[in-house]
Amino acid sequence: MMLLATVLAALGAALAGERGPERRLQRACAPPGPGSPGVSWPDGKPADPRGRSWLTAPWFAGLLAATAVILVVGGLLGLVVGCAGGLTVARWIARLEPAAVRRRRTAELADLPLSLDLVVAAVDAGRPTTTTLALVADAVGGALGERLEAVAVRIEVGDPATVWRELADDPVLAPLARALARAARSGTSVHRSLLRSADDLRSSARAEALERARSVGVRTAAPLGACFLPAFLLVGVVPTVAATFAELGL
Repeated sequence: MMLLATVLAALGAALAGERGPERRLQRACAPPGPGSPGVSWPDGKPADPRGRSWLTAPWFAGLLAATAVILVVGGLLGLVVGCAGGLTVARWIARLEPAAVRRRRTAELADLPLSLDLVVAAVDAGRPTTTTLALVADAVGGALGERLEAVAVRIEVGDPATVWRELADDPVLAPLARALARAARSGTSVHRSLLRSADDLRSSARAEALERARSVGVRTAAPLGACFLPAFLLVGVVPTVAATFAELGL
């Protein structure tokens, strides 16, 4: 038991600990997300500054999985399989996208077409980039407004080219970053590219909504079948069979 406790404690410490100075540096330089201090959730609730609860942490799930395997299998084989399974479960859960992050990205994508239209209007009016982003952030608000305001601050205090390069692969702000970076580099207008991006986003949103609407019938087929089939058997088939047996005297 002492050996088991030592192994489980070491596993928990390894999974919960930092992954070296490079990992800590990436966390410090990463843009703020739903779990960052001072950033609000998409539904308006403030984020917990202590971060994710230990009950939902990957290392805790891995520890539970390892403990279950060790208790069920037992012996040296259970210890080896439990440690390997715990590490696998912890890494698998760590790679899953949190629901809050997914909801935040969905909210940002929903407001992005309108934001691109507003950026085009502000740029056509001769507004500078930082002022444009700040105005659009105030007008849009929400999760996307927070990100645009943060980008405006970064551009004002840093190098715009570096900011656009970092956002070139962002799942939400990539169209805006690429268009503004190309405009800053070559002096081309962002009007056509941003409007095209806004139209593409609206078309994608309509296609996704239509696909979700079409999938409703498929998703409800199994629950409806599970409800109506037993009812049909009890109301229609069972009385008929029972009456037949009664008439035959069986």
